Amino acid sequence: MTKSKTAAINYMTYLAVVGVVVSSAAMFIVLSGFSGLKNYSLEFISTVSPDLKISPINAKYFDFSDEMESFLEKKNLAYSLSFQDKALLSVNNNSQIVTFTGVSKSFPKRNIDSIMLQGRWFEKAQNEVVVGLGTAYDLGIRTMDAINPIVMYVPKAGKGQVFSEKDILRSSRVLASGVFSINEELNNSFVFGDLELARSMFGLGNRSVGSIDVYGDEGLVNELSSLFGAGFNIENRIQQNKTIYKMLNSEQIAVYLVFALIIIVALFNVFGALIMMVIEKRKNLQTLIVLGGTKKQVGSIFFYQGGLISFFGCVVGLAVGILLVFFQQKFSLFMITSTLAYPVVFEIKNLLIVFLTVIFLGGLASSMVSFYAKKSILQTFQK
Repeated sequence: MTKSKTAAINYMTYLAVVGVVVSSAAMFIVLSGFSGLKNYSLEFISTVSPDLKISPINAKYFDFSDEMESFLEKKNLAYSLSFQDKALLSVNNNSQIVTFTGVSKSFPKRNIDSIMLQGRWFEKAQNEVVVGLGTAYDLGIRTMDAINPIVMYVPKAGKGQVFSEKDILRSSRVLASGVFSINEELNNSFVFGDLELARSMFGLGNRSVGSIDVYGDEGLVNELSSLFGAGFNIENRIQQNKTIYKMLNSEQIAVYLVFALIIIVALFNVFGALIMMVIEKRKNLQTLIVLGGTKKQVGSIFFYQGGLISFFGCVVGLAVGILLVFFQQKFSLFMITSTLAYPVVFEIKNLLIVFLTVIFLGGLASSMVSFYAKKSILQTFQK
């Protein structure tokens, strides 16, 4: 009978170690995968979001003054001018509302090269646009198709009676010179064109811009704030995309909590194995007390045993997880599409999160068993 009990306890201990190994490895792999997806998503954002964006708080546009221009030139800042607003694209009776973004010729070439999928970037002072892959597919747009030109409509400000669409809309025929690909959302909603085309379509002045986009330097926020004043927002890349960053961070917390729960379930095996060991070894523990041992020392035996199981299982699990992440990076074991491997990123932060979580929860379970062992001995002697 004693042998069968001992064998059962041993099996439970092995199962507890395996549970900690698997849950630790799974948590690290999932966090690494989520970090990879996060970086992959933010890479695309960086192609359309400048390092600093200067825009008016209570208006859609402002005049780009000589003082602003001379300051930016004096600081040797790389910047471009832009204006963004809603427009309607119509091709062969197919229509779609998009965000038309007019940019100046100083829009970074590296950004252009990173997003272009087909054709070329628009020519300055030409009625040309670059459309997203989703928009091109939905509207049947082909590059340099002069036979089926795109008609772009934008609202016209004004008062009085309306007799035709010309009274409320400005329109212009434009040619798609290229197709870009960033991500699904932007591919279906963004259209790039020349800033001069935007000014003409939206009825802006020759110096009017929607924002000044600064690239490559975030250290001049205070100086820029003093120049532009309280009527302007100066946002870094995170502030420009705060909704996306909040969503990604919330998802990461949710993923962490789910896998922390899985680790808790795995540690129930550790708790169960140690409790059974306390019950099985109760007489041996009484002998230790008679020989001069203290309740604290007896409790420490089970605390350290639980801690060793948690530590060993976590270290082995992390080693397995690191190995699998390395294999995914090197050999692309799992694919999203036939050409795109599931992105994973090895981060020390994820390593520490998993290690500290397992050690903390394992220590908590071991402390509970240690308390039970001391209480059990006390009850035995009272009897």
